[in-house]
Amino acid sequence: MSAPDSQKPTDSAAPEAAPRAPASHVTTGWLNPALVLAAVALLAVMGVFWLTLERVQDMELQLARRIGEFDVAGREARAAAKDANAILGDLTTRLSALEARAQEAQSQQLALAAMYQELARSQDERVIADIEQTLLLAQQQLRLAGNVRAALIGLEAAESRLAGLNKPQFAGLQQGIAKDIARLKLMPAADIAGINAKLDVLVENVDRLKTVIDTQPAPAPQAPAAAPTDTWERLLRDTWAEIRQLIRVQRVDQPEIALLEPEQAWFLRENLKLRLLSARLAMLNRDEATFRGDLRAAKAWVTRYFNRQDALTRSMQASLDELAVLPVAQQEAELTESLKVLRGMRLVAEGPPR
Repeated sequence: MSAPDSQKPTDSAAPEAAPRAPASHVTTGWLNPALVLAAVALLAVMGVFWLTLERVQDMELQLARRIGEFDVAGREARAAAKDANAILGDLTTRLSALEARAQEAQSQQLALAAMYQELARSQDERVIADIEQTLLLAQQQLRLAGNVRAALIGLEAAESRLAGLNKPQFAGLQQGIAKDIARLKLMPAADIAGINAKLDVLVENVDRLKTVIDTQPAPAPQAPAAAPTDTWERLLRDTWAEIRQLIRVQRVDQPEIALLEPEQAWFLRENLKLRLLSARLAMLNRDEATFRGDLRAAKAWVTRYFNRQDALTRSMQASLDELAVLPVAQQEAELTESLKVLRGMRLVAEGPPR
């Protein structure tokens, strides 16, 4: 009885312990799937956070490294920019110098263009200018030197050039030049070389001219007389011989001829040479009046002071007469036709006066 009695409290205590059953239920509630999922999710979030944190740190490191690289690159860029600025300054200076030179070259080009416009002529104007210069030179040869041959050479060259151009506007000028050429060829030309040679021969022969005294025969020597025995007679004879040597008596067939002493004859010959040389100088200067006057004076001296019967004297007189009639200067040597046509063409090219 005691056992059942002892068990009753136990049985009675059992209902009292029944309400604790939820505690064991609570203990097993931790294994709830929601809680597990929440824990897993939390762990996952924490893992993601950790991974994200590591990635952020890696990105910070990379960003720091990139920033360092950018800083180095920036310093290099600043150094390069500084060098570029220096180069740019140098280029700017050079560009300014080039611009100044370009402006100077442009101004020079403008000046040259202006000069070219002033000096530039058409082909016809240049031809007219060249022909005019040739004609003026030929005119100078005729007026100053009387050189017809040189003038003809210039005119023929101008005519050949115009014929080669074969332009109708130059036909009148070509005809005028042809007329002047024909007129100069018909004019008597002065033989300057021939006259000069004849004057040289005359100058050389002046010393060979003979005066009247030079042509008289010397007196025949007398036979020696017997020597006088008396002293006075010998003295008188020697005195007479000395007197005969001082005085010379000759027969002159031309009483108007002047008798000259040897010293005077030498001065006469020298003055005659000077006359002939003066005539040659006048010939070279185309001074026909002086040329003929010197020749007349030379002939008068030869006729008066030298023996007319001598062959050399007669030959010199004939040569002086021949030279006196030769032309020395061209009186009508003018380029009238060609210069007239050229002046007309020049007036037409310049136009009417404003």
